[in-house]
This record gives sequence, structure tokens and C-alpha cells, in this order.
Amino acid sequence: MSPKGKRKVRGGLAPSKRTRIDTRLEVVREAQMEMKRIILGAALPAVALFLAACELEEQPKPADVALTATAQATPAPTWPPPIAELDRLRHEEATKPKFEGTINGIRIYSPDASAEEWRKDACTDAKPEEVEHPDISALAGTPMDIVPTYLPPGAEETDPRSTPTVCKGTIAYTERRWGITGKGEFYVIRRQGEQAIDLDVPERRISAATVAGKPAVLVAPIVEGYDYSGVVVADDIGITVVAGLLPLDEIVKIAEGLK
Repeated sequence: MSPKGKRKVRGGLAPSKRTRIDTRLEVVREAQMEMKRIILGAALPAVALFLAACELEEQPKPADVALTATAQATPAPTWPPPIAELDRLRHEEATKPKFEGTINGIRIYSPDASAEEWRKDACTDAKPEEVEHPDISALAGTPMDIVPTYLPPGAEETDPRSTPTVCKGTIAYTERRWGITGKGEFYVIRRQGEQAIDLDVPERRISAATVAGKPAVLVAPIVEGYDYSGVVVADDIGITVVAGLLPLDEIVKIAEGLK
């Protein structure tokens, strides 16, 4: 958001600290080496036992891999990570270098950037008397209106819809928020102006994609179901952001269904 009082979209698109789940790649590597040793020893019964053990051992766990342009989410864990482990991963995530640069034409900068580096829109240099908050009816028929054609089952709008922000006669900001009982919230934000956003995430959690035919950036959760997923779409108005405590494929589906 801008430094003029709007909520910042921080750290994987959520205001709370992000968490990170450790990859199980080392376990997989060790399993592969053991497989080779067994095969070379021609111990076929042992191979069968080993494969059975692997099937039990390698239940779906969060993958520490970069998302691809196919917008596939990190698998949801079937095991609840212990609180102590989540705390450790949050601390580890906080120590990682954060990405700053441009992906798919969308500039990503630090939430701690100087005022000169913040994204520019109609409100950037607006005087107080040039800022208005008209009724939501002002959005009707404009590209800034948020009209979803898909919402996940059980989604209900959680707050009275906030009035848009208009600066110098231009609608610069609007948002809508929903919640799903037992799953958490998600929201859609539209921002006029520069195609840029402040994020606080490592590069490995960010990837380029195409959403509804438009260039976009995907932000993977650290642990799906425990952290925010997000999509930032570059469009004619500026950017549209969809984020929340939902699997990334659901977030993408919401973004694809926006009018």
C-alpha cells in the first residue's frame, strides 16, 4: 500500500510474520541413494520392503520448490507441523534475503523502501483536499469495481464493503474481503497506477505466471494452510491483488474469475 495510511501488503501478502517449512529434499536424496545400493546388491525382496517403507514415510509434506508458471500450489500438509517447528521456520524465514526487482513487468520492492521507491499512483502527491471517499456506487461500471464470478464454497463477505479512495478525481484504491469458517480470510484489492507492490518474501517463493491472460506474480505460502498465498496481476488500471489463507490454486481461480 502507500505510505499514506493504507494497509501495507507485507511478507507474502499478509500483515503477520511469514513462516517457512523446511524441505524434505535431504530425506528424498538419502532414500534414492539407499535405493541404488539395494538394487546394485540385487536384493529384490529388500527393494520391495524399502519401497513400502518409502510409501509410508513420504506422505505429502510441504515442498520447498519454486512455483512454476502453471500456478501449482505447494501441497497442503497432511501432518500438522508442531508449533515449535513452525516457530523455528518463521525465524528462519525472517533471516532469508528478500527479493527486490521486476518479474513479469511488476516491480517488487521492500516495505522498508524510501518514499521515493514506493509505487506511484493518483494519491502519491495528492493534497488532503484532493482525497475523497465516495459511496461504493461510484465504482459501478468502472474497471476498479471488484466483481468476482467465482468464490470458494462457504465464502461470506466479512466487513461492510469499504468505500473507494479517490485522489484528484481518479479512483485509486478499492478492496473487498471474505471469510470462510474454519479456513480464514481472503481479499481482493485493486490499485490504480504503477504496476508495483511491496513484498517481504524470498525469491524462491515468487514466480511468474499468466492469470486470465495477463502477466502476474505468484507468491507461494511457506506452509500451505498456515500462511498467505497471493497473486498480483498487472492490468490496465495498475494491479489487482488476491491473497488469503487459501491454497494458491484457489487464489488463482478467484483472480481468474474477476471481472
